[in-house]
Formats: sequence, structure tokens, C-alpha cells
Amino acid sequence: MASAGKESSPLKTQIMTLSHASRILATTLLALTLPLAAKAQAAGPNQTEWENEALSLRLFYPSDLVKADAAQVMHDGNFTLFGSSGAADPKLAETTHCLRPILMLELPHSSPQQTTKTQPTPDGGTQVSVTPATNATILLAELDIDCLSDQQSKSTTLVADMAEIVTKIPGMKPIVQPAWYNIGWQKVHMAAAQGQPPSQPDPANPQAPAALPVYTLGLSTNWNNHLLVWYFSSNSIDTLNRITKTTVRFGRAQAAPLYPVPMGNASN
Repeated sequence: MASAGKESSPLKTQIMTLSHASRILATTLLALTLPLAAKAQAAGPNQTEWENEALSLRLFYPSDLVKADAAQVMHDGNFTLFGSSGAADPKLAETTHCLRPILMLELPHSSPQQTTKTQPTPDGGTQVSVTPATNATILLAELDIDCLSDQQSKSTTLVADMAEIVTKIPGMKPIVQPAWYNIGWQKVHMAAAQGQPPSQPDPANPQAPAALPVYTLGLSTNWNNHLLVWYFSSNSIDTLNRITKTTVRFGRAQAAPLYPVPMGNASN
């Protein structure tokens, strides 16, 4: 009579064979999946990739935007946002003075600053319409925690405060109620505003038409012990909606749009 151990040998052999086959299948599926995952994380059509290894962060932004010198937003030690600086608004300077620019993207200024069109009117006159060129910027900045005062460092609303700066700039008003949402597992705070920030007149072009309303969006998050904030701006709501669909990849997470929802202006 065979022992129990010998009777179970064929079963053990079968289990081991199935286990080995399962490992081969899993390895094959993984080998097939990895290239697909890597391909999914590559820049798409009309996108350009930017990566910061120290932050473990990638962006895929519209290719018609070009890199600019991020230091241009600093003037006399003040962080200037949409033309408004601490020189004009000390309270705004207190909020922004610890922000450090990381990346600046903008539409190139190769086209004329404005287009003039004339057409006759029924009464025999001439109607002149002036259309300013579309502008757009994306600014990524980090809050320098070591720069904060004791009172600021104890604040529990720092992340939200950084995004909501766009609603605190003189001449701007909120478009929507600030809100939290998720990009994958990453929690992000959003605030949006429109208006006309105060700007200095251009001595070289005193007859320049008044600036169009600016549409802005602020997105902030605490990622990997870095408080990051994106500031988007454009004088076209359609362009703002396009650039806010820039995708972001936090670490090894799947890339996703920074702000997937279309934004309307305050009159909508």
C-alpha cells in the first residue's frame, strides 16, 4: 500500500507545474504591459515633455508654448504675478514673497501685438476693430518653507492660500468657488479669477488699447514634501482652457490633465 506521501506526489507535481506555468504567463504579460505603459506616458501629439527629477514630476504641455526665463517674474526681490507685484500691493507681496519660480512657459511673441481691421458702415463711415494678439503663460513655482515666518509656517491653509492668490490680485474677481479635487491620488486645490490687473502704461506706445480681461487659474498641491503651485493665464478663455489641459505625472502615477474641466467666464 502506497504511503500518503507518495499518493500526493502527482498532485504536488501538478500544483508545481501550474504554479510554474502561472509565473511564465505573469512574466509574459508583464513584459507586454510595460512597453504599453511606457508608451502611454510619452508626450502625445502636439505636446512637449518637461521633467524635474528632483521633484519626480513630469509635464506634457502644448508644443506651441515655449520656455521663458522663470526669473523674469522676480523684480527687486518681489514675486510678480500677472503684472502685480509687492511694489503695488504690500499685502500681496507678503503672501508671495516665499514663492520660487521653477518653470515659465508662454506663447511666443512673434506675431503683431494687435490686428486692426476696418470696414465701411451703412451710414458711410468706417468701423475700426482692434484685436489684441492672444497671450498665454504657465508658471510653476514652489513655496520655500524655510522662508516663511513662524506665524505663516503654522498656517493650516497654505496650500489653498497659494492657489487663491489669483483671486486676491487687485482688479481680479473669482470665476468659480475655490475647490479641492483629485488628480489620481493627488489632492489639488483650485481657484480661478478674471479681470484687469493694474499695469504700467507703455511709454513707447501711449496709444495702445486697453488690455483685454485676463483669465487666470491657480492650482496648488503638497507633493513629495514640496508645496507646488501652477498659475495659468491668458486673455482668451478658450486658450486658458487649452493650456490647463496640460498633463502632469506625479512620480510613477498615470499622467492626467492638470484641470480637466472646461472653465467659463463670470458672465456665463
